Amino acid sequence: MTVLSPSSVIGQIRQLTSTIANLLALVLSLVLLCLFIYKFFRFNTFQRKKFSSETSIFLAINTLILLITRSILQFFEVDLNTIKQNYFPPQEFHDSFSCRFRAYILLSIHSTLYWSYVLKSTFRFTRVIYPTYVRLHQVTTYVYIFIPIHYLIGFLTTLPIWIGFKAVYLLPNEPYCTASYNELASLIYMPIVAFILPLSIISICYICIVVQIRRTAAVSSVNQSRNRRDFVVIRRIIMIITILNPNMNSIGWLSSSINAVILALSLPLVDPKMYRLISKTDVVHTCA
Repeated sequence: MTVLSPSSVIGQIRQLTSTIANLLALVLSLVLLCLFIYKFFRFNTFQRKKFSSETSIFLAINTLILLITRSILQFFEVDLNTIKQNYFPPQEFHDSFSCRFRAYILLSIHSTLYWSYVLKSTFRFTRVIYPTYVRLHQVTTYVYIFIPIHYLIGFLTTLPIWIGFKAVYLLPNEPYCTASYNELASLIYMPIVAFILPLSIISICYICIVVQIRRTAAVSSVNQSRNRRDFVVIRRIIMIITILNPNMNSIGWLSSSINAVILALSLPLVDPKMYRLISKTDVVHTCA
């Protein structure tokens, strides 16, 4: 059990900013998801059928669900506890199994969120490199196979930090459990699974698409145009992940909250079809 006094003024400003940014990310993600739902119910039967067959849109919805889940968990596990610490009488915080388990779930959702961008890149990669393998591009393949697998990857790769390295616990002077980067093993391991490995996979997809575009310069303009769009999408993903991941833990959850806002705002830019869907009221296009 730990009894904590309020943070310093600078600490309170940082924590309040983190809470506001986290809630902003939650609102933005909910707005985008509600726009999806609103547009779906406004579609006619043909448009709904076409919408249901768009893999890229389902991947965007998956990322939105992860962003919403991340923001809700962070609010109740981190933000709410810091508010109790700073603005209520001295609070007792326990380094219990449930505290560590909740921290593990939140960290796993974070990891899964970044791995969802690997999934987006994989979809673009298979569509360019293996255009005739239709099953690799179908919604059912992703909903029933690839999306569950990427959740498993996110949770399983985070598990060693909690169980193996025992680096998830109630940190000194903090009212919540999280990963301690004072432990050398977690300091080395976490950047690899949360940054280096996802970025490496995305970069490989990027390089393969560049090579494929150069090889197929003489193919039909329709396929070439679609390949170039996939190339641009992966390039944007690399830029976003490169900017966000190194700063993930530089100033604690403030950085995480700001990252979530950026991810929510950039999601329509990463997926052109999502942008057209939420910005227009007509049919779902199939060219992206």
